[in-house]
Amino acid sequence: MSLFSAQADHPLRYELLGRLRVTRGGVDLTPDAPKLTKLLTLLLVRAGEAVPGEKLVAELWEQGPPRCAFASLRVYVSQLRKILCGPRGTSPIVTTSSGYILDLSEAMTDFQEFEELYTRGRERYSAADFRPAGELLRRALSLWRGPVLEGVPSSLAIESFRAVQEEKRLNCTELAVDAALAVGRHHEVIEELKGLLVQHPLREPFYRQLMAALYRAGRQGDALGVYHHARRVLREELGVEPGPPLRLALEAILRADPSRLEATGVIPAAR
Repeated sequence: MSLFSAQADHPLRYELLGRLRVTRGGVDLTPDAPKLTKLLTLLLVRAGEAVPGEKLVAELWEQGPPRCAFASLRVYVSQLRKILCGPRGTSPIVTTSSGYILDLSEAMTDFQEFEELYTRGRERYSAADFRPAGELLRRALSLWRGPVLEGVPSSLAIESFRAVQEEKRLNCTELAVDAALAVGRHHEVIEELKGLLVQHPLREPFYRQLMAALYRAGRQGDALGVYHHARRVLREELGVEPGPPLRLALEAILRADPSRLEATGVIPAAR
């Protein structure tokens, strides 16, 4: 069997949770040309739906398309088809009267794998099965290699995809930390939460979780310091006071009352 045949027997794998990467059987097929990279990205973020040529032209040439834009688009699509060509010369890019469709039914993607693990982790968490929930959520987060589609020029569709995936990542992270707190791993998440707050200083749930972790680690003063830092940041940046969960966490720590801390959403640590 030739090397090409061996590669063709493997499904395409698209990775978007970081720099765009396309592989088949371990062989890197990621296009180098910027226009090809952006075209593939535009089809990926709308995978399964017909994207009109006019929309692709507008997003590929944001500063104004040249006269030959549609002819160039057809050339780019043809080049992408050759790159992604599978067994028996089949291509995942389908041309219809409504536009171009990228078919992912025979492919694998990291963002779909993330979604599956994240969903299973949420289900285990809802069932109070915290250790398996944490493992699933951490596996989901391990698929991220950096910012979504890092280095790909922006467009409305790409920015929308980035925003949705990044919000899912943050929600998954919050749930993974809550699962860790629920099984008594408060010491392990303190450094992680400090790093997260440097990146996301307005994300109140991370402050609440850090306060809980420090309090459970016997660092009541540091936990109170986190609240006052959060209050200062929120007032300076947004002109608002901390929300009810943070205020309840402050009250719980001042009173040394774990039951009040649990009322903020922190699961009681397993003994």
